[in-house]
Amino acid sequence: MRRAVLSWIAAFVIAVLAGAASVVVLNATVFGAGGFVRVYLDALARGDVSDALSLPGVDTRGANTLLLQDGTAAGLSGIHQISDDERDGAHWVTVGWTSPNGSGTTTFEVRRIGTRFGLFPEWGFVVSPLATISLSVLNDTRFTLNGVQEVAARASDKAVDYAVLVPGSYSFGHRTALLTAVPDPVVVDTVGENLTALVQPEADEAFVTAVTAQVRRQLDACATQTVLFPTGCSFGQSIRNRVSGTPAWSIVSYPRITIVAGSTFGTWAVPGTPGTAHLKVAVTSLLDGSVSSFDQDVPFQLRATITLGADDAITVTQH
Repeated sequence: MRRAVLSWIAAFVIAVLAGAASVVVLNATVFGAGGFVRVYLDALARGDVSDALSLPGVDTRGANTLLLQDGTAAGLSGIHQISDDERDGAHWVTVGWTSPNGSGTTTFEVRRIGTRFGLFPEWGFVVSPLATISLSVLNDTRFTLNGVQEVAARASDKAVDYAVLVPGSYSFGHRTALLTAVPDPVVVDTVGENLTALVQPEADEAFVTAVTAQVRRQLDACATQTVLFPTGCSFGQSIRNRVSGTPAWSIVSYPRITIVAGSTFGTWAVPGTPGTAHLKVAVTSLLDGSVSSFDQDVPFQLRATITLGADDAITVTQH
């Protein structure tokens, strides 16, 4: 009996010691400072921005949070802890990672903020793991972040500061029905840093094709006007003698359309582009009354302003 009791006591002591050892191990790993950082990085890896923002010490502090949405974070991979240096009660945890646009290392300052379940330490970031990207979206409020459609906070070419989570790979671009932009990738690896990005949409082939068709219809309509200077059109012809017949216009060659950003935000323009019309009309000389025919090509320069309405509806206004 005594031997059985002693065996039970020994087993109990071993279990207690094993449990204590397990707690020590867990405190140093899963529930340690590095484990807390890993929870944060795992949230970023799966694109769960909401989960990352819910962790202690992740504070946006009035920053512009437009880009802090689930699905906007490009997945991290290859996450591994490099070091955990303890200084003045804080832990400086350095991790390595890989992103779609590059790899890097990031250091986080973490401090114990309490105890969980009476056994395990609870941690929080001393400095919120955010950075700022100053983003300029030229001539259109729309842009994409890692393929997700967004709308800029300001309808202006001026840059807007947005908060982003660190680390991260952020690719800014534009892809709509008529416009496209070469992606501008930004890799953020340092807490608190300030970076810049630029989205510069340009007219794609569909935009040029649609404007070309509309301009041609407009020029054809201009050619039906039986006046020397058709209203709202790019061509016209002055004649020194008296017009004694009905002006007849036709289009010889249409302008080859190019599209650039307009002088006003959100507008587009066709810069001076040559075309040729033809005018035929009878004229009477003011000197001797003789009648002749004005039958000539009339070169012109097409200039136009383009606006995009709802669903990218195109309006072309000739100058």
